[in-house]
Amino acid sequence: MAKSIKCLLLAALSLSRGNFGTPISAPTITTSTATFDDLDGQGTGNLVPVPYQSLRFGTFGVRATKPALDGLPPHSAPNYAISDVAVQTQESQLPTIDIKYPGSTVKSFDLHSLYFGCTIVTLASSTAVTGCTVRVTGTKAATGATVGPELINFAPPSLAGTGLAPSSSFAFASFSDLTGLASVTLEVVLTALPAGQDQTTALYLDDVVHTNYV
Repeated sequence: MAKSIKCLLLAALSLSRGNFGTPISAPTITTSTATFDDLDGQGTGNLVPVPYQSLRFGTFGVRATKPALDGLPPHSAPNYAISDVAVQTQESQLPTIDIKYPGSTVKSFDLHSLYFGCTIVTLASSTAVTGCTVRVTGTKAATGATVGPELINFAPPSLAGTGLAPSSSFAFASFSDLTGLASVTLEVVLTALPAGQDQTTALYLDDVVHTNYV
């Protein structure tokens, strides 16, 4: 009887250590807020470094606020991430947050919330805040399945139907389904622009709250 109990205890210990006698380690879970304020935001061509908080912010640069030019102060000063023509000419893809970079040890991440906004640059090189709709689409790390898309809207009250606006603030968006991700794309699909006016659109991000699983 005592021998049987001993065998059962040894079997249970073996299972707890995995198939090869190696202890099963729990994932390291880290929740962070990407403020971009610890990065160099001077100039117009600085890309968000890879990795930043163990993620890749693809087709995003980091910029220090210039309210007189941008008209859109960051949610937390002094920096924000931006995807505009200066960045898009360096990286030819949709604005993306992912774990796909050399040496990455992150198995998946959750995207909880972020602050965002949009501006336009016209042919006259003037910059103004504009309302916009952003399509957010995730990809599951474990299965490759698509999550979403979900549409989030930036609609500053000061637009007043004109398509252009003076200084405004970032909008807040939170997500409940963007979990266990390998990547998420943020695509501007609609902007509130004056009819017949040629322009480029810039997407701004700030205070991105995420959880990484390593």
